[in-house]
Amino acid sequence: MKYIKKIINWLKEILKETIAQTFTLLGFFIAWLTLTGTAKDIVGIAIIISTILWLLTIGLRKDSDDKPSQKASR
Repeated sequence: MKYIKKIINWLKEILKETIAQTFTLLGFFIAWLTLTGTAKDIVGIAIIISTILWLLTIGLRKDSDDKPSQKASR
C-alpha cells in the first residue's frame, strides 16, 4: 500500500511538472516538425531521452528546491 501511494504521488508530480512545462514541450515538438530526414530522427530521440530524464529526476530537483538557501546574512 505504501508503494502504491508513492507511485500515485510520483504520477501527480509528473503531471504538475508537465503542465508547468507545456510551452517548452510544445516548442520541442514544433522544432521537431520543422526538421527532415536524419536530423528529425536524431532530434526526436534526443527530445524523448531528455524528457524521460527530466521526469525521472523530479525527486532530485524537488529535494534541492525545498531546502532554504544557506546564504550568510551580514
